[in-house]
Amino acid sequence: MVVISVANDIKNRMSMVKDRLMEKLAAASVPSEALENARLYFESVIKDVTTAAQGLTKEALQRIKSHLADIMPSLSPSLTSKMVDDAEEEATTEESRVDEGKEFEGENNEELKSKAYASPVSSFFSNYLIKPTSKL
Repeated sequence: MVVISVANDIKNRMSMVKDRLMEKLAAASVPSEALENARLYFESVIKDVTTAAQGLTKEALQRIKSHLADIMPSLSPSLTSKMVDDAEEEATTEESRVDEGKEFEGENNEELKSKAYASPVSSFFSNYLIKPTSKL
């Protein structure tokens, strides 16, 4: 979901930096053993950063779930938790649509993002925030 997506995005970007840096080091006539040690080090850092990003993203979503009911006492904790889960799922779906759309030629990223945008009026949240939630 979004947690994996964020971590993969970070991993991909860091891997691109690693590849470019390795090219620069190779061009600078660094000994092959030192080059291999640098590559292994960069890969371990990328793994650590990816793991940390996953943990931080999960923690952030959990904090939102646990405090949203406090912020909006008229909504039940189970409802706010479901809203967060659904919002995460919608964001993942939108991101995958944008990623799939990048494959089409002739369209730039801004056009794709605007096509993948879901109107707040039609979102899951509008069902709960516009209508009264009292069950009396």
